[in-house]
Amino acid sequence: MSVPDPRDLIRSGFADMASPALVPSDHARPAAAFVPRAPLIAPTEAELSFAFAANLFDLFRAMCHLPGAEIEEQAQLSRHVAPPFSPMFKGVWQSRLADHEADAAIDDCLGWLRQRGAPFAFWWVDPRTTPADLGTRLQAYGFAPWEEYAPGMAADLTTLNYELMSRVPAGYAQERVADERGLRDFREAFVTGFGIPEWAGQAWVEATLAFGIERAPWRCYVGRLNGTPVASNMLFNGAGVASVFGVTTTPEARGKGIGAAITLIAYDEARQAGYRHGVLFGTEMGAPVYRRIGFRDVGATISRYLWRA
Repeated sequence: MSVPDPRDLIRSGFADMASPALVPSDHARPAAAFVPRAPLIAPTEAELSFAFAANLFDLFRAMCHLPGAEIEEQAQLSRHVAPPFSPMFKGVWQSRLADHEADAAIDDCLGWLRQRGAPFAFWWVDPRTTPADLGTRLQAYGFAPWEEYAPGMAADLTTLNYELMSRVPAGYAQERVADERGLRDFREAFVTGFGIPEWAGQAWVEATLAFGIERAPWRCYVGRLNGTPVASNMLFNGAGVASVFGVTTTPEARGKGIGAAITLIAYDEARQAGYRHGVLFGTEMGAPVYRRIGFRDVGATISRYLWRA
């Protein structure tokens, strides 16, 4: 008897929560620009093994340049809430709690999120999180495991197998998104590939437009097969390294080299922009693809747990 994937149960529970038409936008007051740190040139192995998490934390900081966003960073933990309707834009991270502080901190964060009207949020457990049993404690408070022990990975961007970008089916083309049509196609591939509601992709559309497509801290990419959107990716340069998020291919496009190609186009642009190191944390489906293009495991993982109000 198969065990249901908790993420599928969570996704099905999202259906009643929102639709893109209900997501407010605030383009009248554009988001403030986010300025990334200079590229890391010669990081230590310890720095590189944590860089995938440090990059993620910079992504949260970038999100909080959106109008109406709020962020708090303290020695014990950090937390943020930004308007786009997605748990990526609301969360708790960088937890550095003593054993006796953890339960009170969870209570305090849940109150903080409720006061700000957050319908959901991710709590991230990174390689330096304390206490070690925080994930178990979060589940006792009603958090559901969305992704556990995703492997952190890193690569020298000068050594990736960029030739794989040409090993794709006839009729496939990919590009960096430059206009709203491209954003719509990105959303279609993102939503279909992950099997999630449309509003989850719309959140990234709204956030990108709030900055302006060319000013956004991240770059969106879309791949089309015979004109149909089949692949998505986002590049974010932060903490001195390049990372990708939202990498997916639609079911009918898998096993054709498209996943590798849509990943590599982003890292190739980061390399050309002066970044030496690429990082990411991989899903069970994506990790083999990343290893094939030249990434290695760094011996550290990250997990996230979903809370719903």
